[in-house]
Formats: sequence, C-alpha cells, structure tokens
Amino acid sequence: MSDLMLDIDGVRFDGMPNGLRWIAKDGLDGWWDSAETTEESELLGDDDGEHEDVDVFVGGRRVNLDLWVESSSSDWAEKYVRRWASALSKKRDLRFRVFHAGEWLSLRNARIRGKATVMPQRFAMNRTRIQMTVRSADPRKYGAPDHASIDATASVSGGLEFPLMDGSLDFSTGDDVDFPGVFRIENPGTAPFFPWFRVTGPMDRFTITTETHVIEYDGPVEANEELILSPHIGGRALLDGVDVSHNMTRADWVPVDGGTTRGYLLTPENPRAGAQLTYEFWRGTYW
Repeated sequence: MSDLMLDIDGVRFDGMPNGLRWIAKDGLDGWWDSAETTEESELLGDDDGEHEDVDVFVGGRRVNLDLWVESSSSDWAEKYVRRWASALSKKRDLRFRVFHAGEWLSLRNARIRGKATVMPQRFAMNRTRIQMTVRSADPRKYGAPDHASIDATASVSGGLEFPLMDGSLDFSTGDDVDFPGVFRIENPGTAPFFPWFRVTGPMDRFTITTETHVIEYDGPVEANEELILSPHIGGRALLDGVDVSHNMTRADWVPVDGGTTRGYLLTPENPRAGAQLTYEFWRGTYW
C-alpha cells in the first residue's frame, strides 16, 4: 500500500506515478495547511491601560488538486474518465479522504469550488489531466467513524442491577465506583468534534449529562423507534425522521476537545427491554 493516497468519489489516486491514476507533484496543495482564519479585535481598558482583545474565527479548508489518469485507450478515457471528472461539480459530497501516516482522514461535505478542468493530452489522448479546487466549510479532518452502545435497562449480577456498556460493567480504578450509565468518548486528535446520539425505546424520557451540561428529552421513545440527536443536524431531535425538537427541554451541546476524554451519564426514565443509547464519534479529528 502506498504511503499517500487520495480517494475522491470512490476513485483512488496514488501518491506516486503508477501508470494508472496518480497525484501530480504538489497536486494536493492545501491539505496540510492550517484552516482559513479571520480576526476581530477591540481595545479594552484596564488598570494598565488599553489592550487588544482578539477573537479568531476558523473558516473552511481549500485543497487544490492536480491529478493524472492514464487509460487503456483514448475511447475509455473519453467515455469514462473525462465524463466522470466533468460530473464531479454537481456532487454535494465528494467523499473526499486522504491516506497518510497509516490512516484515512476525511473532509465532511467537500465540494468543487468553481469547475473541474479536464485536459486530454493532445499527443497521448489516453492521458487526462484533471485540476480542481475542493472546499469544505468544515476545515477539520475526520478519522475513522466509530460507535458504541449502552443498554438503558438493567442487568442482574450478584443481586445488583447495573446498565451494561458494550456488554460489561464499567468501574473506576479508584475507591469509588462509576455511576451506572456512565460512558466516555475520547478524542486523540487536535480539533474538537460533536458526537451523535441514537436512542431506541421503549423509555418514557431521558437525560444525557456531561459535567454541568444537560441534554434533556421530555417525551417517550417507543419500541422499534429511533431518536437521533446531534448538532450536525442543526441541534434537532428526529424521531424516525420526524422533527420532534419541541420535546427537547434542554440542549447543552458541548464538544469533545482534541486530546481529551469526556464523560457522560445516561439517565433514562422507565426503560424497558430493548432500550438503548448508541453514541457515534470519530477516532480523532485534526486541524
């Protein structure tokens, strides 16, 4: 496996010329850059005089691609390669990801800015050069997606009842015992991310607490129903695709910062067999 690869719309390009599909020299410009930033500042007064207070706002990410494709024939290049490249500008999500340093990192909802320039080579018509600028409003690079589940109902063990997390009880290493329903999400990256929560019933209502922040849903989730909670969908609550955000009485969305682990507590009311919380996250996000 090459130590550098690009995957765009399901088509893979190698980091070195391989006689098939490859990235040109400097053909991944912008991938390793920092996110675009802007600043707003104001002068504040204090006992020592005026000082400048600066707010830094993080913008999107822009990657300039320069790609080569060598086809088996000029007909194949025209019918498949060039028509594929020309159609990329209509894609709302290019499924853009890069493999380097042993892992795939992806951009969310990356799209072409402007147009894709498609250039057949005049004296080698089976060769095509493709240039485009890809932009993502979210500058973060996301690691592999992952998920875990915690049962909202209790499991009897030695006469005691505790919810299960991935099939086992979760106890701390010190003298104190973690509360039942506790789970943790780790972010080994450098940029913050927000997890998704999927709740299946039956239960009457529930809260998800982290430190002093609370997500409270004051409504039932029946058996075979799925409730999705996430700031990635505008902070709404969707029950089998129907917006039920009016049932959210509190929604304190806080990120899992880079290089940290955040703990959560699920508190369901009257959960029955089959009730469960699944939380979805990424194995690190990076600037």
